[in-house]
Amino acid sequence: MSELHVRQIRATIEKIFRPYIDISDVASRSDHERTSCFLTRGLAALALGYIANISPEDAAQSVTDGFGDNGLDAVHYHPVDRVLYLVQAKWRHDGSGSMERGEVQKLLKGFRDLLNARWDRFNLRITARSGGLDAALNDASTRIVLLIVYTGQQALATDINKDIADVVDEINEPTQLVSVQVLRQADLHSIVGQGLEGAPIDLDVALHEWGQVREPYTGLYGHVCASVVADWFAQYQNRLLAPNIRASLGATDVNETILSTLLNAPDDFWYFNNGITALVRTIKKKPLSGASRDVGYFECHDLRIVNGAQTVGAIAKAASRDHEKVACARVPIRLIALENTPADFGKKVTRYTNTQNRIDRRDFIALDIEQERLRGELQLEGVTYVYKSGEVPPTTASGFDLIEATVARACLQDDVVHAVQAKREIGKLWDDIEKAPYRILFNSSVSGPELWRCVQIVRIVDEDLSATRTSSEGRQRLLAIHGNRFITHLVLHCLPHGFVERHDPVTPNEAKLVGGLTGAVFASVLTLLNEMYPDAYLASLFKNASKCQQVKTGFTCPPTSGSTAPGGSGCQTSSPGSDLHS
Repeated sequence: MSELHVRQIRATIEKIFRPYIDISDVASRSDHERTSCFLTRGLAALALGYIANISPEDAAQSVTDGFGDNGLDAVHYHPVDRVLYLVQAKWRHDGSGSMERGEVQKLLKGFRDLLNARWDRFNLRITARSGGLDAALNDASTRIVLLIVYTGQQALATDINKDIADVVDEINEPTQLVSVQVLRQADLHSIVGQGLEGAPIDLDVALHEWGQVREPYTGLYGHVCASVVADWFAQYQNRLLAPNIRASLGATDVNETILSTLLNAPDDFWYFNNGITALVRTIKKKPLSGASRDVGYFECHDLRIVNGAQTVGAIAKAASRDHEKVACARVPIRLIALENTPADFGKKVTRYTNTQNRIDRRDFIALDIEQERLRGELQLEGVTYVYKSGEVPPTTASGFDLIEATVARACLQDDVVHAVQAKREIGKLWDDIEKAPYRILFNSSVSGPELWRCVQIVRIVDEDLSATRTSSEGRQRLLAIHGNRFITHLVLHCLPHGFVERHDPVTPNEAKLVGGLTGAVFASVLTLLNEMYPDAYLASLFKNASKCQQVKTGFTCPPTSGSTAPGGSGCQTSSPGSDLHS
């Protein structure tokens, strides 16, 4: 039946994408070549449109297939969800076989070149959108989906899967930035059966320990098995989520906490998680289970999750690691029926459930007496320090806030792991105000005036790196963006002995010294990276403490000049194995 399936897939591509796919670059080729080209590009657009949930026209405009595409047949960046989709497609007329290893190797090579902004290796269709792609690469929160699609029936060969895993695992250390999705003939046939935009999601939901709200509108509440939610996401992907909320954000500190609970303490998940809110067009209770409230079975027509995208994403990720553990977890859920509600009711539910105030880790810092001590010391110096959530941040000239203070203290520590964490997820540094790492950064030995001076130095480094971002491109620009905390860490440890510990504001001459040192450190780090990690994605590398330590070990401070403060304790103590010196 594979030829019949391929014919039906082809008919859908012809119907939907014939007006949009550009094949003018192959106008002089044979009919067979033009047809193959159209179908390959249409296949890439079909898969992208479905997975990214974008219109056929937008999907077609994302096609980059052609001479010099460097293995990328379609490229699309979704700035709201912060997801970059990279597609390679292969049309097989007979519906047999799979992807060739060489084809996937081309994709992986193009992927690496894209990560390092080597635009000279791509065709005009890709370089013309380099502005949006730069935005994606510059954003450390960007997630990347490698989408491999072909009309063959066979799965990818073992050696191909290993090639992909080697590259993806390297980039995903220590946080998951890249995922891979493979669509073959059966998946494509299912997509065309639903239609590109997808039929309404109709689900039978087993709701445990359920209750009901009847007035003024119908709603149900209870809990479902987490593995069921994982199965929903595996089948429907981001179509399960309402188009006007965020997709799952990947490896944030909150999501990592959700993931840890699912894998290590699944029985506790119901108690720790706020759960999911879903809108449904209609809900009907099935006779099965009768009047029992222990479990009810409900037919849900046109279900969309409007709150809990991060929970859904973390559940899906946990299920891919250990489905049995996830099956032990229960997820709180609300099902709100839109039947007989005002026209804008669904939009209001979506907006309000995603904008309620919540308690963040930062809020607990208000309980730390050391923060209030620092605020008082700085107030006597005429400097405003804001550490409580909700307080109005001061102007940069008159003071600073907790974020700047945390970054400065993290970069000042001897161990590079703290600077890496400030880059990777700063909230982790506030996990518990009673123990490390928080107590390493903020304790009774920290002086308010010294903290203010350190913040001023960090600002000078940031300003210098910002100028570098503006004036450079490619890997230099990526280093200035993603390596800012690491470079700040090195600069602070290369300054003359006692430079940071002074209580006086930074003078113009001192600012000039810091700026010159920043440029020298930047150049040295760039050289080391090109030697040690020439193809590494810098957004990932600078979130990896072990790799940053390796770069630091190979680094030697450039010479500096400047006076030192008498009796300064020095902030340049190196980590074991480091070549840093003052």
